[in-house]
Amino acid sequence: MSPEQDAQRKYVLEALAGYWPKGADAIAQLPIPIIESPTTMPPTGVLVALPEWAEDIGVDGAIFVPISVCQGATPAWQHVDWMAAAFWYLDGTAERAWERNRPVHSYSNKLTDWDERFWSRAWVNRIALLLRRWAAHEAQQPVAVLCGRLPLPRLILSHDVDAIRKTMPIRLKQTAFNLFNVLRHLVKLHAGSAMRSLVRSIRFLCSRADYWCFDMITDLERQHQTRSHFNVHGGWAVDRGFRQWLFDPGYQPTEERFAAELKKLAADGWTIGLHPSFESWSAEGPIAAERERLSMAIGTDVTSCRQHWLRFSWQQTWRAQERAGIKLDSTLGFNDRPAFRVGAALQFRPWDHEKGGPMDLEVVPMILMDSQMYDYRETTPAERQAVMRYWLGELHAVHGTASVVWHQRVMSDDYGWADGYRDLLDIRKELGGWE
Repeated sequence: MSPEQDAQRKYVLEALAGYWPKGADAIAQLPIPIIESPTTMPPTGVLVALPEWAEDIGVDGAIFVPISVCQGATPAWQHVDWMAAAFWYLDGTAERAWERNRPVHSYSNKLTDWDERFWSRAWVNRIALLLRRWAAHEAQQPVAVLCGRLPLPRLILSHDVDAIRKTMPIRLKQTAFNLFNVLRHLVKLHAGSAMRSLVRSIRFLCSRADYWCFDMITDLERQHQTRSHFNVHGGWAVDRGFRQWLFDPGYQPTEERFAAELKKLAADGWTIGLHPSFESWSAEGPIAAERERLSMAIGTDVTSCRQHWLRFSWQQTWRAQERAGIKLDSTLGFNDRPAFRVGAALQFRPWDHEKGGPMDLEVVPMILMDSQMYDYRETTPAERQAVMRYWLGELHAVHGTASVVWHQRVMSDDYGWADGYRDLLDIRKELGGWE
């Protein structure tokens, strides 16, 4: 085993430490082969059937891993480097290689010909469950006695505050998106859907809806005995250019009413993070300045964030955030579809390829966003509930940690997505047992 492989195995043991609170010794001693070969583009995966005593851990008795960490095209479970598989997912190895051309930011449709099964489940968490079970099987001990109790699943409810009032950029952007959907439906000869999108476009362009939806959100969450997280833009120090005017939120955190609302939220148990500007994804300077302005406006040091529009680069974004004083990021997800983007539902520290170890900054994946069920797809209430049950159900089943986004403004009459958030909270309650 090379020093690099040894360091990466120790990193995986640390990243998954919540699955063995009694220590990693029994996991480290498992006879896991050392296998690693170059990842092809697009990456190729294989379903590995699990032994009878661990079939329930997989999906239909199997776990999906990259072929590069396996011996043979149809490997037995003993011929898989499970540590390398977990590292491959957590590191975003394939996406990092793909990004050498340019970032896809957070659009899965730019990852052409990729197998969607890589994103369909929390495979890393299932690997952790397998390693627990395997170690207990080897030691002939109950798994809870050897490794400790499993962590409680954790769902972080969050709201990106893209607008607190209806502005001209909001009218232009959402109307353009609605018209795009009209064309998309026409190409598919879905005349009814095209007409509904056209009506929505006209209504949205002309309406004067109120986007101050904080009370609605907090009332709902009080009923469900939970608190969420609001990501807020840090504003701007000088006049904005056209791109900033068009793409960034059109408010300042220092506005009297808004600053008072944020302070009230923080005092009542809600948490506040930064929503860095559209162009900040590769530069620490703007993130640091926006973080400082927001912190001063609310009187609390802000150390978490999610990038606006999920603008993201594997090579640059986390490094820029870390240098700007960010401690926790929740950008890791896709705009256009629900997903476990790195096959994991964990709060973990990304691997730093420059220093050969974990970063100081931590990451929580974002697995589901409101617009994926309303803008990118036209779904019925029943279909939306099925989508939410699938992704929250997987998170719950693997005892994982992840976030979901329901934008603050979409609770308004302009969008009418409040019922979807109520359904989300109801499904969360049905599943129960959250941290």
